[in-house]
Amino acid sequence: MSDPTLSEDSLKSAVRKKYEAIATEGGSCCGPSGDGAADLAVDMSEDYAEAIAGEADLNLGCGRPTDHVGLEPGERVLDLGSGAGMDAFVARREVGPDGHVHGVDFAEEMVEKARANAAEMDYDNVTFELGDIEALPVEDGAFDVVLSNCVLNLVPDKRAAFEEMYRVLRPGGRFSVSDIVHVGSFPDDLREVAELYVGCIAGATARTDYLDLLRTAGFTNVQVATEKEIPLPEDLLAEHLGADESTRFQAGDPELRSVTVQGQRPDSDAPSSGGPKIEVFDSPMCCSTGVCGPEPDDTLVAVSGALRWLERQGVPVERYNPASHPEMFTDTPVVYDALRREGQDVLPIVLVDGEMQSQGTYPTREEFIQMAELDGA
Repeated sequence: MSDPTLSEDSLKSAVRKKYEAIATEGGSCCGPSGDGAADLAVDMSEDYAEAIAGEADLNLGCGRPTDHVGLEPGERVLDLGSGAGMDAFVARREVGPDGHVHGVDFAEEMVEKARANAAEMDYDNVTFELGDIEALPVEDGAFDVVLSNCVLNLVPDKRAAFEEMYRVLRPGGRFSVSDIVHVGSFPDDLREVAELYVGCIAGATARTDYLDLLRTAGFTNVQVATEKEIPLPEDLLAEHLGADESTRFQAGDPELRSVTVQGQRPDSDAPSSGGPKIEVFDSPMCCSTGVCGPEPDDTLVAVSGALRWLERQGVPVERYNPASHPEMFTDTPVVYDALRREGQDVLPIVLVDGEMQSQGTYPTREEFIQMAELDGA
């Protein structure tokens, strides 16, 4: 990995040079020989592949952020670290001719490549601009959606980047970002090994810190939609760390992970409820809300709709999935105690200002409204 003693400017310069070289000479960010490509590989379905230009996929992504944000026709989308245009070209199909996708990248060669790809494909609802994610060259509240794919982990000042994301989203706007994080203590020697194998992890931060920074920036309903471990091979660990240390890291402490995180800027036009905070601790589900797949559960659809309505009224709402937020289930005493006594059958649990209001079943919309001390609508 990049030298942790480098200044922010030096780190940014090193990353820029690397991506300029990829844009002009080809190759992948996944290590000097691409050894880590299999573990960061993004499933390119036929529909996804049809949406991109042939030169747009440079194997730089670690997820599919467009899958989790529900793009709608006519929306304005900002793609941070847009590279050669892959995710921008996927998004421009979803928003249609009445929508627009704008990509920002700090490597001039990448911007030129993306523009050339767009011109070749005759895409007229997508544009690209040279700029810095920590100081975006766009107006306040200009976008409905922000996307990013395996870029924000490379940004030295993530707080500034997340604050910029918040600034450029309209009230009620949302984001979906795929990125690299780590769980557990990630010492410098292991970072160096991970960089040899995976690459593109300069600046990767702890998973909990990453989510906390997003919430500190003002985003609500911050959730991990998908998560995948990036295992480091045994022979590489043993070669660079020695047998004893490599055994510990193989046991999963720490781990390097690719995640896709989503969240929302609160609708500041809605009056603040001044009411209590609602927390929902879900049963284990395939995604952050359970509203996924061809036949989503009607109850979960209704719950998701009710919680979104509460957020639009200014009610603080947080929702936790055991797979995405395990620490919340162990670090919240009332939830942890209930799980110890009764097991997972006690889920879902709903807390209001930290006090349990329901368990074992979801409240109805009307019950959620009463908990939030609001009048129904």
